[in-house]
Amino acid sequence: MDQPQPDAEKLAIRCPGCAQRFKVGLELRDKIVECGTCEHRFRVNDEVVVRTKRFYPGERKDQALDSFSRVPKTIASPTQATFQQMQYSPEPVHAHHHHRPPAGATGSPLRLLLGFAAVIVALAVGFILVFGGAPGGMLDGASLSKRLMLAGFSAVVSGALLIAANPWRRGRAIFGALATAAILLALPFLFTGGETTSATIVSTGDDTGTGGDAGQPQPGPAAEPTSGELALADFKKKIVYDPMERALETDSAAIGLWLRGLREFHRLQVRDYIVRNTGADPSSHMYPREGDYLMVVTGTKGDLDTLARLCARFGEVTRPADAIRVIEVIVDNTSFQEGPLDKLTDPLNPSFYELNKRELESIDLDRARRAVSRLAPVEPKFYRKDIARRLGELAQEGDAALLTEIGNALPTWSEPGDGMENVIRGVVEKIPAGSPVPESLVKFLATRQDTQAIPLIDALWLLEPNKWEESYGSFGPQIEDKLLDRLPTTTVTQRMSAVRILGKVGGTRSIPVLEASLREAEPEMKLLLTRSLEAIRSRR
Repeated sequence: MDQPQPDAEKLAIRCPGCAQRFKVGLELRDKIVECGTCEHRFRVNDEVVVRTKRFYPGERKDQALDSFSRVPKTIASPTQATFQQMQYSPEPVHAHHHHRPPAGATGSPLRLLLGFAAVIVALAVGFILVFGGAPGGMLDGASLSKRLMLAGFSAVVSGALLIAANPWRRGRAIFGALATAAILLALPFLFTGGETTSATIVSTGDDTGTGGDAGQPQPGPAAEPTSGELALADFKKKIVYDPMERALETDSAAIGLWLRGLREFHRLQVRDYIVRNTGADPSSHMYPREGDYLMVVTGTKGDLDTLARLCARFGEVTRPADAIRVIEVIVDNTSFQEGPLDKLTDPLNPSFYELNKRELESIDLDRARRAVSRLAPVEPKFYRKDIARRLGELAQEGDAALLTEIGNALPTWSEPGDGMENVIRGVVEKIPAGSPVPESLVKFLATRQDTQAIPLIDALWLLEPNKWEESYGSFGPQIEDKLLDRLPTTTVTQRMSAVRILGKVGGTRSIPVLEASLREAEPEMKLLLTRSLEAIRSRR
């Protein structure tokens, strides 16, 4: 017989003050009680009694309810039931295993993320293995062993993530991991573009000059390779010459730079310097070679001698293999280090001029620009000719910011007769149309009274009269005739600027032209014409 519940004769109540639940005996109904938590007094009635809402099977959907037996407990009956009893399903068996998820269970967000990560890793590495061997790609120049290492490591990571994301289906997860590993490990064998090989490179030239079918054995002993051919083959094997061979097939002027000892964080400086000074293709690429680099320079306008002179700025140059168009450079990494800042910025320091001159020789344009700005305001006591010459070289390879600093420094460091105005004029002429022209360079040409630069500055003045008016007027009386000839066809802005310039540089010839313009001029223009005529007459 079932035992009665121990709390069957008690009431479940809730304190109206603190909502704390209690169980009290039936004898306290309709009596005042005190809450033991908040000491609030209240009457035990229907308002404070907690009533549990009953429900019947099927009314609530809860997985936890499935674990309870649906067979009702037996109740002793004095009489035998005369109706047919209902048949119930057997109680659920609680199997303690984790091979299958519970019915209706969904994956956790963490496992979903692990699954996505596994797929992304496999796809990303597969994409690299397929397309990374293209010229300039991530795997260009990588050996088969390194590609297999990348594929194997990625397969392990992807497989571990897959298994962790599927704890309920370990068999399927392991199968997916093995399939992914097989695909990744097969890709290095299927896509071999850009792969280096350790095979010895042998000369294929016919030194004897005799013909014959290559497929037929030739009589007599084979010609022994010379010591020079053996050395050249060893050199090509050492630097892994394959990228140069591919470049020479499309560009016979391609040049290789074997940069020995170049540090990784100086690599971009060297590449930009070579491309900037040779006009080479920006896609010229550096291939790592066990601590060294092989840079394949394509589209260059220079020859081996030009590149050798450029490379001498940051290392010791040797030319052991001109026959295969390769220059060897033992890089001096100390040339990339900036000097002590306290000495570079103190003009009274004995090393100021020497250290800043060294900075000008740097292949890093930012370091050179800082040195130019430091030298611009100081008195040219030492190295004046060397610094002026270097400023002219930098002007031909610098950007707009560097050109502005150079224009500020040239009036101090350049001497009349050193030909610097020819260099600056050529730089200004090469600036593309629509690009800003540094005002400091134009002012330098005006200060030097470079008559060959007048047409150049006249064209600038026509585009922006107000901006270039002062620099154009610095040329003095030699621009009077050109301004008078342009006056009838100029716009209002150009005409007003021309009248102001003529007031500063005009002579006797300008007076009748300006007086003729005075009759039909607008009030503002009349004022400018009157002032210019007064200025010209006062100089007479």
